[in-house]
Amino acid sequence: FKRMSSCRPTYNNNALSSKTPSSTLTRRRRHALMKRGGQKRTKSHSLTIRNGFLENILKAVTPKDAKEIQKEKEMKRVKLIEQSPKGCMKSAYQLLANTVLDGEELVLAYDATRDGWTASAFHERVDGKGPTLIFGKTAKNARFAAYNPLGYFSVEDYRDCPAAFLCVFKNEQSFLNGDASGMEILPNVGSPAIFDFGAQGPSFGPDGLRIPLGNAPANGSSYAGIGEATTSYGSSKKCISRLGSHYAGRSDGVTSVFAKGEKNETNLKELIALVSPSMERDGLYVS
Repeated sequence: FKRMSSCRPTYNNNALSSKTPSSTLTRRRRHALMKRGGQKRTKSHSLTIRNGFLENILKAVTPKDAKEIQKEKEMKRVKLIEQSPKGCMKSAYQLLANTVLDGEELVLAYDATRDGWTASAFHERVDGKGPTLIFGKTAKNARFAAYNPLGYFSVEDYRDCPAAFLCVFKNEQSFLNGDASGMEILPNVGSPAIFDFGAQGPSFGPDGLRIPLGNAPANGSSYAGIGEATTSYGSSKKCISRLGSHYAGRSDGVTSVFAKGEKNETNLKELIALVSPSMERDGLYVS
C-alpha cells in the first residue's frame, strides 16, 4: 500500500498563533471590567472623603473634652425640664444640674403612699439603683429635697460624701415650676454625710435629716435592732431635722428643712425617691 500522505491534515502555525482562544478573551475582558470597577470604587471613596467621611470617623473616636460634655448635659437638662409636668420631676432635673445625674432621665423608684411607710419597702426599691434624690412634704406643707450621690445598699454603715446636699423650697410655686431661684441648697459641711442602714429610711448625717420610717435602732444599725436597742418614733411618718453641724444652715435662720413652726420634728405627708436607670449598679459608689 502507498502511504497517503496527502490525507494528513496540515496546520498553519501563523494562522493559529494569530487567533486567541475565547477563554483567554473572556479572562481579559473580566480583568478589564474589574479594573474599571475598581477605579470607579476608588473614585467613589475619594468623593465620600471629600464630603466629610474621614472627619466623621475622627470625631467619633476622639474623646470629648469637658466643655463639650457639659454642653450636651445642659441641652439634655433643658429638654427634660421643658417636657416634664409641673412638680417633682421638673424640680428634680433643675436641682440636679452639675451632678452625676445631670441630664439623665429619672424614674420614680419609691413612693411611701404607694409602697408603704416602712424602711424595708424603701430599701427594697432603691438599694442598688445608684444616686438617689429624695422629696418630702411636711404636715405644714413645707417642701424639701435631699440628694445622696452614693445611693443606698443597706451596708450598715455611714459614709462621707461632700457632694451630698439638702434643699428647701421658698414656696409651693418654686417646687411646681422647678424655679432655681426658689431653691436653697444646703451643702454637706460635716462628716459623716450619709447613713445607709437597712433598718431605717433615708438619713443625712446623724441630725441633718433623719427619716426612720418606723422603729429604728438607736445607733442606726440593723444589727442593733434587738430587744431594748430599738427606739420607737411613734409614727412611721415621723421626720427629724437639725441643721448646722452636718449640713449648712438656712439663710432665713430656720434650724430645720421643715416649716418655721415645725421646729426640728414633724410628720410627713409625702415621701418619694427618684433614681436614674442608667446609673443602676451592683457595686458601691464612691464619693
